[in-house]
Amino acid sequence: MAVAAKYTRFLFGDATAAFDFSGDSNSLSMALTVAPLQNTGFQATAETYIAGLTTGVISQKGNYSGKGAGYIEQEVNARLDTATAMYVAALFGTNVAGCPGYVTTQSWGQQMTMDMPIADLITLASEWPSSGQMIRGLRLTSVATQTVSATGALASVDFGAVGSAGGVGYLFITTITGTAVGATIDIESSATEGGVYLSEGTFTFSSTGIQVVALSGAVDRWLRLNITSLGTATSFVVTAIVGLSGVTY
Repeated sequence: MAVAAKYTRFLFGDATAAFDFSGDSNSLSMALTVAPLQNTGFQATAETYIAGLTTGVISQKGNYSGKGAGYIEQEVNARLDTATAMYVAALFGTNVAGCPGYVTTQSWGQQMTMDMPIADLITLASEWPSSGQMIRGLRLTSVATQTVSATGALASVDFGAVGSAGGVGYLFITTITGTAVGATIDIESSATEGGVYLSEGTFTFSSTGIQVVALSGAVDRWLRLNITSLGTATSFVVTAIVGLSGVTY
């Protein structure tokens, strides 16, 4: 069954700030490209090729919504050609739990264009390449943006298979109410839904931004977030994406 395009989210940021600009966007695309490498040898009867490295880019289009910090025009402009490690996420089919999410690694703002037709809205478009492998993961929250106001485990997501070679988790913290000094969220896995869950890695944060946690070794197929401490915050809004090597990417 086809899925409506409105069930899509676009987020980006770095270690100090994270933004959900889904409401300012009305078009989002993700492209993965594998370049061919020629390996033709002596006595070959035709040119031969092997697969090269995968490159990826996330492209966004939307509307100018105003000026200042926290608005898409200023935040995109500030990250053009940035040397700061950035992460950009495109989530598709956010109406279901565990939807796929693609995350660029070591990204930067490659291009920003604005269009101002006299009879229409001011539009803004941006492009974000991945310097390295683009990670495909699953959203580890039951809703697209999870508001957390109490400790405890959230619903688990079935990754379909056990991962044997670790992976990576991304946590986009877009809003904090109060001060989240020393807030902690655990990534946990279990062989069965509702079984015994073991810690695979912990996000620790005190401000908005993006946290990245490396997972190692075997990771069971059912994964969840466990809010182990709010720090001193009243609540915060997060989006988590976890990729397992050999399972989702």
